[in-house]
Amino acid sequence: MDPQLKRGEVVANREVSPGIFLLEVRGRFVASPGQFYMLRAWELDPPLSRPMSVFALEERKIAFLYEVRGRGTRLLSRLSPGDELLLLGPLGRGWASPDRPLALVAGGTGIAPIHFAAQLYGGDAFLGFRGKPYLVESFVDWCREVHVASETGEGGLKGVVTEIFRPEGYRTCFACGPEGMLRELHRICRGADVPLFVSVEERMACGLGACLGCTVLTSRGPRKVCVDGPVFPVEELWGDG
Repeated sequence: MDPQLKRGEVVANREVSPGIFLLEVRGRFVASPGQFYMLRAWELDPPLSRPMSVFALEERKIAFLYEVRGRGTRLLSRLSPGDELLLLGPLGRGWASPDRPLALVAGGTGIAPIHFAAQLYGGDAFLGFRGKPYLVESFVDWCREVHVASETGEGGLKGVVTEIFRPEGYRTCFACGPEGMLRELHRICRGADVPLFVSVEERMACGLGACLGCTVLTSRGPRKVCVDGPVFPVEELWGDG
């Protein structure tokens, strides 16, 4: 799927948790789980578009989950139904169809690409949050089981998601979240011989591989997250250790 620049109309842009928004855009879009779009709802300032993983995709609508972190995402959070924005995508490499049973593990806003994977592939979801969980109900239609942990104990078991995930019985694990969570999953899945494929986040400028700003070192040499990822076999990132 070659990336295209399209204009979309905002259907909804609701705050699902303090500082975290679910943006729904009307239009015909395509994507695979783990891919992303570059979003822009302004003219010149800020100069860069913002990369957003696809949360859900329907025939005439696409959705993105994002956290307000800076000027760009703050401008996105001010969009209202009927407003327009530009979307460039789909971009990057996502998750291929997995061997099943499939485990889906996410932390915080890492639930975005994991939700899209659940929509297409099903599986069992393990979701972790700092505080009160959000959008858990949207996993129920796609997943056989949904397990929730939060650091405060609200809406789930108290703790972090790696404490409630057991890899035994799964043939594949997809994950997205903070690096510390992904490294711990690497240890857990390696011990159970379960292949783990992770979606990683890096700062991006172009999303097309031209600026090299999102380059990471891997076992295969320097790789650009925007075109070679954001999904990688975990061993490429952190080896067997």
